Amino acid sequence: IKSKMALSYACVALVLLCAAYNVNAVSFNNTFGDDMVLQRAPQSSAVYGMIDTPSANTKVSVTLTASTGGAPQTIQAVVTGPMFKAVLPPTQTSMGKTYTIVATCTGCSDKNTSATLSRVLFGDVWFCSGQSNMALPLQYTISRNHSLAYIAQGKYSNIRIYGLSGNMNPFTQWSTLKDAVTNNAFLKFSGTCYYFGESLTDKLAENAPPIGLIHTAWGGSMIEQWMKNSTRSNCQNASIGSTNQEWYDTRVMPFAEMTLKGFVWYQGENNMHAVFGNSDRNLGYSCLMVQLIAEWRALWSKTPGTTDPMAPFGLVTLAPSGTEGGADIGSMRFAQTGNYGVLPNAEMPNTFLAQAFDLNDPFRNDSCYYAGCCPNNYKPKGPCNGCDAYCSNLTGTNFYMGPIHPRDKKPVGSRLAQAASVSVYGASGPATGPTISGCKMAGNSITVTFNSSLLMGDSVVVQSYPKMYNASKFDVLINASEFCLQTINGGKECIDNGDGKQIGPGNYESNTIWVPVDISSASTNSITVDLSKSNGVAYAIRYGWTGDCCTEYPPTSDPCPIASCPIMGSKSGFPANPFIAKIVNNACECVAPQVCNE
Repeated sequence: IKSKMALSYACVALVLLCAAYNVNAVSFNNTFGDDMVLQRAPQSSAVYGMIDTPSANTKVSVTLTASTGGAPQTIQAVVTGPMFKAVLPPTQTSMGKTYTIVATCTGCSDKNTSATLSRVLFGDVWFCSGQSNMALPLQYTISRNHSLAYIAQGKYSNIRIYGLSGNMNPFTQWSTLKDAVTNNAFLKFSGTCYYFGESLTDKLAENAPPIGLIHTAWGGSMIEQWMKNSTRSNCQNASIGSTNQEWYDTRVMPFAEMTLKGFVWYQGENNMHAVFGNSDRNLGYSCLMVQLIAEWRALWSKTPGTTDPMAPFGLVTLAPSGTEGGADIGSMRFAQTGNYGVLPNAEMPNTFLAQAFDLNDPFRNDSCYYAGCCPNNYKPKGPCNGCDAYCSNLTGTNFYMGPIHPRDKKPVGSRLAQAASVSVYGASGPATGPTISGCKMAGNSITVTFNSSLLMGDSVVVQSYPKMYNASKFDVLINASEFCLQTINGGKECIDNGDGKQIGPGNYESNTIWVPVDISSASTNSITVDLSKSNGVAYAIRYGWTGDCCTEYPPTSDPCPIASCPIMGSKSGFPANPFIAKIVNNACECVAPQVCNE
């Protein structure tokens, strides 16, 4: 059955690859099109497609011609059966000029023996994938009207978009933004992917190249569906299902011969009931994340000189609403980093990160929504007092399937772009937020130190928060035996004590076990917390691990300000990376492989 299923998926991929090839003797792959972006130098871009009726004498040549003149460049393609592939010479950024690419077949049938790509730009091509929070269409995002206004003014003319048909987005052929707006395709494209390109253009300013955005996400997908089964088998406790490898075959492979700049990944909600694991022990989601990055890089770079074997890979951690009913979302975010708590790291080099633990939807309190109080969702089923502001906001931008899909995707894209501008494009400043490097407990306080190298001249600041509501997001453990990295059954059973061991029933998530304490002060690279509320007791500490920035506030229909959790980088605006650590001999001891013994 599995072999038949794999063959079926391979056939679907081939159909995608060969779409529309019954018209011409030679045709480009359906993933290419007019107005597209090909990867610029120093990489060489590959173009490829199909031959309708190849013979032993069939040859295909590909000619590249600039709109500004100059001698055309012709490359002989490699012909393998019904397929051809040509690797173009490295071509510099071409915002000021477009290219025409013509594939010409000799020894073919008597059909049209050439195929043409027009108005092609050379720039940077980014591949966006994952599940529903990547797929969420722009029409369900709060900032879309600002983007529409800018596009109407001619801004972001360097961006081109392409989207594979999915369960949340229709097919979008390569388009300029103005054409996509005119054709009603723009608002159906991925919000996170687009805002990354928009924000990257802003960050790079006059140095921004043409940017091609390819979107292939599928709502409700699991990470195991995006990799080969043989790769998944490298990790223990991975989920095994009949649809494993499905999206690798049909939503990854059709693009694998293209040359890319890098990848952006936003996924994990549907793995919230799985084992989060640890990359150090080749276990669970943590291992799978490391394996997926390595596999995709190897797949895309198999032709030398095309995609860089270490192509940059960006990812988004889960927003608080992304639990899908699972527990310990803080541990899932930790797993998303390979259990290092930050990107890049030894297991995930040349990666970058957008934290979303403080980017829940501003109106994430769903009582008004699920009570049906707003005229654009349901018939009222409960009390609606105090829902006017909430409903007014939803009238402007409604949810897609409820608050599980935060509508504030612009800050997500902006954080991705800010990190990429530093780690990929060489801008100055930090690529990540304050990252724990150690702590010391003395008397009635703990001083947490943050990695000075990663701060890169930035300093730590503590935003104001209402202490009366215990909203510091900083907790201390007052029972040493209750330390647990991943629980199930509502926090009542521990399946990973940080060493990969199950320790059985307990009271692991009670607020009488993890006690909120206040942050009393901050310096350039440290904060000090007051242990008065825990009576000077602390066997472990954690920050930003549960809930959102307003979880502890009284219930209200008012919005929760985004990015309002306390610890931030003062210049970068990046939030501190969430952390958890035991206190051993009055000092921090992080869960390996993360180290915080400074």
